[in-house]
Amino acid sequence: MAQAVTRWYWSGPRAIAESFDHGRNDTILRIIGARAWLSLPEPVRTRFERVSPATYEGEAETRLSIVGRMFAWALLPFGAPMPVLAGRRKTIVHVGMKDGGMSWARTYRGPAGFSFHVRSIKRLSEDGRLFECCAGGWTMLLDVFADQGSLVFRARRFFWRQGGISIPLPVWMTPGVAEVRHTELGAGTFRFTLSFDHPWFGQTVWQDGVFHDPQENNR
Repeated sequence: MAQAVTRWYWSGPRAIAESFDHGRNDTILRIIGARAWLSLPEPVRTRFERVSPATYEGEAETRLSIVGRMFAWALLPFGAPMPVLAGRRKTIVHVGMKDGGMSWARTYRGPAGFSFHVRSIKRLSEDGRLFECCAGGWTMLLDVFADQGSLVFRARRFFWRQGGISIPLPVWMTPGVAEVRHTELGAGTFRFTLSFDHPWFGQTVWQDGVFHDPQENNR
């Protein structure tokens, strides 16, 4: 009976909070393995294993379909896990350790001084995979792999999680299957691409941005 009740209010693996006391973040290495990790360019590995805060500045272009806009604005009061501003925007990404994972907070500069924030934390799951935990409890369980020098994150399952409650979400109730690619461009720059592809409505969100390493990395 107790197991049935637990299954009713909790679905999927739990996240593991890591301390990073050893001075570097080896979460991605542990997930994809040493061979795939070493196939990535050194600057990519450096960005994902650092534990000290970093700020990356650049520009990102965002396209939203009608369905993508509907999802973005509908979720705005509930943690705002998606960008609501389309077009090309100056973007700042703040990275640091938070709540046992790696926090990525993106700030998009809009018209008339308006700014919009999207925050998420990448955390290791108890089954050795990776969670993307967004504000408002929106959570994706990710597959992570190296692909021709790019580090790729692809959504496998979706959940809404708050406190001790975890509810699975079918993909048709989401903006679609998410894929993020982090690609080294050289000279202290990298490309970040994001897409959501819905099984019924096609691509709902597309984003492409180029960002610069902090000056400390370019000396």
